[in-house]
Order: sequence, then structure tokens, then C-alpha cells
Amino acid sequence: MNKFAPEYSKKERIVLMLKHAAWAIPLFVITKLFFLPWFEVYAENAHCYRYGNITGTQVVFYGLFVGLPLLSAILVLLLEGPNCIKIIRFAQNPLPGEKVFKPTKYVYGFRAKLKPLFLFIVMTFFIGLSIKGIYSANQIINMVNIKALPVCNQTKIAQASQPTLP
Repeated sequence: MNKFAPEYSKKERIVLMLKHAAWAIPLFVITKLFFLPWFEVYAENAHCYRYGNITGTQVVFYGLFVGLPLLSAILVLLLEGPNCIKIIRFAQNPLPGEKVFKPTKYVYGFRAKLKPLFLFIVMTFFIGLSIKGIYSANQIINMVNIKALPVCNQTKIAQASQPTLP
């Protein structure tokens, strides 16, 4: 048996890079041109929005302190979780037949399980950060002085709800 995992050819590397660039570049452009300007205006006027018993301020702070770490944990689980579970099950890294970018020796046993275990520790950290975020968001929201907030301007709010090209 070969001691090294099979490598991607130069053509396979380029195809893989182009495939990921096909979704990453549009996502970056949409985020930069549409979402971030809209979110900036929304965050400035978040106290003006109400969704039943929830205010826009709560949406912003819970989204940042709870939503982002939880989303990170979910993304790590979805993208790397199945591969990590297979590595732990087979006790081999890289997996049989899995291609790599640089010459990589197969690792077996407990040493192969270290990287997946570290990844699950990182996921647990993100979930813990999300749980702590509940208390942090509550604390910050409770510190907000309602009387010190700027008066809500309905035209500014209407513009914030409809993102436009910069």
C-alpha cells in the first residue's frame, strides 16, 4: 500500500478553485454591495422597528451575539462534520481515496483522530459562545437608554427596507 494519499492534478486544482470562486465571489459582492449597507442603516434605526414583542435592537444584538456563533458552528458541522465522523470511524486521515493538495502521508489511530476531535472542540466553543451571547445581548440591551435614542424618521426607515445599488 502507498504511504501517501493521492494528489489533485493541476487541472483538478484549477477546476476546484473555479467552482468555489463561482459561488464565493457573487456572495462577497452581494454582501459588500447590498447587505452591509442595508444592515448599517438598519442597525442605526433598529430601535424604530417592532416585530410583535421583539424590537429591532434585540434582533441586531441577538443576531450578532447568538446568531453568528451558532451559524459558524452549524457551517462547520455541515461542511466538515461528515468527513470528521468518517475519519474517527476509520481512524485514518486522509480517508482512503481522498485526494489532497500536497504530499500527505496517511496517519492512523489516535493521531488521525486528533484533527476531527479538535474540530468538534471548536464547534463546542462556538455553541458555548452562542449561549454566552444570550446573556451578553441581554446585558447590552438592558443598558440602552430609550430616551437617549434618536427620533425615528419614517423616510429613512422606508429606504432601509429597500436596498438599492450604491
